[in-house]
Amino acid sequence: MTPVLWLGCKPGIPDDIIKPDKMQKILYDMHIVDGYLSTIYIPDSARKVASGYYKGIFKKFETDSAQYNKSLKWYNVNPKELDEMYKNIQKMLAAQKKGTALADKLIKEKIFKTDSIAIKKKFKADSLAIRKKMKPDSLSKVKAVAEIAKKKKEADSLIKIKKAGILEVSPVVM
Repeated sequence: MTPVLWLGCKPGIPDDIIKPDKMQKILYDMHIVDGYLSTIYIPDSARKVASGYYKGIFKKFETDSAQYNKSLKWYNVNPKELDEMYKNIQKMLAAQKKGTALADKLIKEKIFKTDSIAIKKKFKADSLAIRKKMKPDSLSKVKAVAEIAKKKKEADSLIKIKKAGILEVSPVVM
């Protein structure tokens, strides 16, 4: 009879508690929303916005605030499960942060490429205009070449500055 009692008293997650994999996803979404809400400086506005986001999370995971709060209390009393969930949540947040940094870098690279093409086109147009104004004598030619070299130096400098701005944002390695 002892084995039956032992199996009957086996600790585990009660049926009315949100299971760890689902709770982990809910907590992850909650933390994302909390992070966003922390950027809203007017408390009343943040509360109004929060309500809609939290309701959306509960709807997404087919639960409600009562079951969420009851589950959160249970996990707080059972820290091993909660700790394991938060280890996974930290990994998810780190991966998202790394992905966001990479996306930012790619956007900056695209802007850089567009800007550098525009700079090069302007340089070409300027140098063509200078060449058209040039007279056939050698002094005019020397002045034109010097002016074109100056324009090229300016264009290269602008491109270097823009490139340096891209290198500042590099993916975060965790």
